[in-house]
Amino acid sequence: MEAKRTSEDKNKRSIRFEAGTMKELKKFAGRTNVTVSDIVREYVKKGLTIDSYKEDTHLIREIVREELKDALEPQVNRIVKMLMKIGKVSAGTMYSTLNLIQTISNQEQQEDFEMVSRCLKLGVECMKKKDIEIDNYLGEVTNLIKDNYKMKW
Repeated sequence: MEAKRTSEDKNKRSIRFEAGTMKELKKFAGRTNVTVSDIVREYVKKGLTIDSYKEDTHLIREIVREELKDALEPQVNRIVKMLMKIGKVSAGTMYSTLNLIQTISNQEQQEDFEMVSRCLKLGVECMKKKDIEIDNYLGEVTNLIKDNYKMKW
């Protein structure tokens, strides 16, 4: 229950309404057994609350952004560092494999380059596949054997 207000707590204002609006207010007041003044006061309060909320959304979004950044940035940095390591290891593996091929191959160097080129193209094709496509591709040994024949010199 609301405490009794003194006359110092209240400020009187006159508001002019269009005839249709006033008719709707009176009809609503009659249905709810509330005075038109109380309805207007309630709607003004609600409107101010909504406007206040709209003003606060910018601040709230900034706070959420900062919190997300603080929470995610260390994880993103960790993932980036892991990807850098994977890239270095992959490059080392590629060059080691090329060196091994050249060492044990009886083929002409041009044929080695062509075989490596075919391998790189297959690698690019694999990277273009979606996750589910890669899972299906790797799940079928016949795919790997078929593509392995493409790489042979």
